[in-house]
Amino acid sequence: MTLRTTAFETSRTDLAPLPIEPSWIKAGTPVARAVKLSESPDSLLTAGLWDCTAGTFTWIFGTDEIVHILEGEVRVREGNTTHVLGPGSVAYFPRGIETVWEVPEYVKKSFIHRSPRARSGDVRRPGSSRAFLASREE
Repeated sequence: MTLRTTAFETSRTDLAPLPIEPSWIKAGTPVARAVKLSESPDSLLTAGLWDCTAGTFTWIFGTDEIVHILEGEVRVREGNTTHVLGPGSVAYFPRGIETVWEVPEYVKKSFIHRSPRARSGDVRRPGSSRAFLASREE
């Protein structure tokens, strides 16, 4: 196996539609897009870009995810706690956590997904960003 470094520009604009599960949308008409930029040889670690227009929606994380906000702002509610994330903010969301995202105007983030090792019988939730990103390779 040949190892190599992968680098990418965060100013890319070739993001593809990543519809938010309609039942998760609480307010507005948020439009989300994403692009996978890199993946580890074992496919358990993925990096990419995601952006979204104004709206409020539930987001249930299908993988562990680290985000770095590049542009805009988002308020992420987790129970009784609200995290305000803006440019330069970094946050970790564990797999399975349910949050509510409120995007006032626009937000763009880079992300790193860490998937658990697949066990027999594991099924990825439809609509998860990981499922979308995997399908974009086909």
